[in-house]
Amino acid sequence: MTSRQFLPATTALITVTYLLAFSTGLAADPTGKSGISFRQPQVDLASTKAGSAAPAATPGADLSANAAKSDMEDLGEKRQTLQGEVRYAKAKLEAAQKQFALQTAAGDLEKAEHLDQEVKDWQARYSAAKAQLDEVDKQLSDVSQGHSVAADEVVVPGENLEVFVNEDPSFNGIYQVRRGGYIIMPQVGRISVAGKSLSAAEASVKRALQSSQLHNASVMIERKQGADIENGPLIYLSGEFHTPGQWHIPSGITPTLVNVILSAGGVTDKADLTRVRVMRIAANKSVVEEVNVDKILQGGGLTSDITLGEGDVITIPAGPSNLVYVTGNVSSPGGFPLKEGERVSAYAAILQRGGFARFADQKRVYVLRALPDGTKAKLPVDISAIKKGQRPDVQLQTNDILVVPEKWFSW
Repeated sequence: MTSRQFLPATTALITVTYLLAFSTGLAADPTGKSGISFRQPQVDLASTKAGSAAPAATPGADLSANAAKSDMEDLGEKRQTLQGEVRYAKAKLEAAQKQFALQTAAGDLEKAEHLDQEVKDWQARYSAAKAQLDEVDKQLSDVSQGHSVAADEVVVPGENLEVFVNEDPSFNGIYQVRRGGYIIMPQVGRISVAGKSLSAAEASVKRALQSSQLHNASVMIERKQGADIENGPLIYLSGEFHTPGQWHIPSGITPTLVNVILSAGGVTDKADLTRVRVMRIAANKSVVEEVNVDKILQGGGLTSDITLGEGDVITIPAGPSNLVYVTGNVSSPGGFPLKEGERVSAYAAILQRGGFARFADQKRVYVLRALPDGTKAKLPVDISAIKKGQRPDVQLQTNDILVVPEKWFSW
């Protein structure tokens, strides 16, 4: 096996081993004391210090340069992984701190105590990841000194680069630096950029374009931070949302209450939009504001909508269930909403659900209605007699259950 065949396999094995060691180490020791043992660089750092004489161009020097490039790629991958861990732990820490403040202000000491421990755990994880990132940055700086490039200027695998080509915008786009240290451009192929400064990467892209696609190419490259769904300011949704939980505030947007409710996917049928509560922390105290969102949506004027901020909590309570249920031998059993002031009869409700099924007993239909004492009354409804005009129909109320039984003899 040649050295070129062996090097990628070794790099992949080291990367997998690192990831397993990193996740296991954090889980076993959240304080970060166990740490991560990075391997020593393959290149002799002493020979690359400032003031040392440049080595002669020998086969050994070529191997040393290749080893340095491999080290930079490995450290770049580790740096990207740790940066993601730092962002994730920081976002979780901030979210836990906000929840702790909310529960403390609300007086729920049991939840506050649990969240206090959660804050400490995330703080330890964040500190451990930050310490490991600092160590990798230092190693990357040492390796890169031989190339006269500062660590924070080096292009590393995993980064996203935004490329602009003035002469042909079709090449513009965001390209990820692959594990092998290259980006892939349409119609061009692989272009090596890892271990180089941005200006050197621009030169590489320019050469590649001019060799096959363009007579002249003016190339600009900027680093593009990847979107992190765990990062950014949050608003918390609870109650009768279709998707309760965290809602991330988009960059450059000032959210309002109505905007958040609609953007989060809306509310359930049980939601009472007349009593929506917004809780926020002001001067270390919990402040609750009640808003009639239903009035706003019905034309009360969007000027009455309120602006939200990071850490606000929206709670939509459940109101009275304004539903009527139709079950049994009908074409489409189920419920439907009964609006305030709306009158629906038993026969009309059956027709709304598609009418009777084949073996429905129209004479023995009945309504189950809840009574104030918690029991249910059974009200008989002879639909056959109602259809003939012999009896009046029964007007339904919210939460009524209309039952259509099956005939005893259905053959």
